[in-house]
Amino acid sequence: MARGPVPLLALAVLSALWGFGAYQWLWLSEASALVLLLTFVWGLAQLVVAVGMLAGTTVAATEAAMTAAPRLGVRDLARFGLTQFVRCLLMATGGIVLVRVLSELFDWVNSRALEVASFLRLHLETAVHPVTIEQVFEAIEAVIWVIVGGFLVSFLIILLRAGWRAAWGQAGRTLANCCWRTPFLTCLLTALVFGGLSYALATWRPEVTPGFWDYSQFVVRTGIALLLLVAGWLFLLLSLARSATASQETSAAPLPSL
Repeated sequence: MARGPVPLLALAVLSALWGFGAYQWLWLSEASALVLLLTFVWGLAQLVVAVGMLAGTTVAATEAAMTAAPRLGVRDLARFGLTQFVRCLLMATGGIVLVRVLSELFDWVNSRALEVASFLRLHLETAVHPVTIEQVFEAIEAVIWVIVGGFLVSFLIILLRAGWRAAWGQAGRTLANCCWRTPFLTCLLTALVFGGLSYALATWRPEVTPGFWDYSQFVVRTGIALLLLVAGWLFLLLSLARSATASQETSAAPLPSL
């Protein structure tokens, strides 16, 4: 990834264009038949681009990990077939449903922070602030999100490479690896380093004079944050693909004779 920065820049530009297109799509809300048809076509195009980016980067990272390629090329990001595109679409749909269910569950748990604090205060006879309980819940939820994210990405890597049967057959071991082994540390590192730096840049508000310098710092901040997000995504894919490949090679190796 460091030797070939062109795919990183290309993917960042494509992500920026997709984000701008999705933003424009959300604002197409006038109730006319032509605008509704345009909204549907525009939204469908955004979906195709998003799934294509997901499938392309996953397939390219998996191939690079399997062949120990020294770099990624721009053409490598587009080497995926229709079957892989459909699998990625179905996997993305299932992942969105799972994330939505977990989000609702976590919201329900967080809303019970006051009740948990009251229960602990009653039984421990010690003052427990609800904010402390919320912070504990958030820490636990962050760990669960890291595990779920690593599992979904690892499952997608195996799915696009070997199909549904192999992905489901290794689902238990994949989940176990994402709970405490190298994939968990990889996802945690990616979230802290790339996600943390991107969030810090995106939310930073430097005091500059209005006008040119204000617009310039905004473009630079968001541009670097986007590059960090894309680099983090490629780093996560390459690392998890390498871990999945090594795990499959270990499981396929014959047992030593006594």
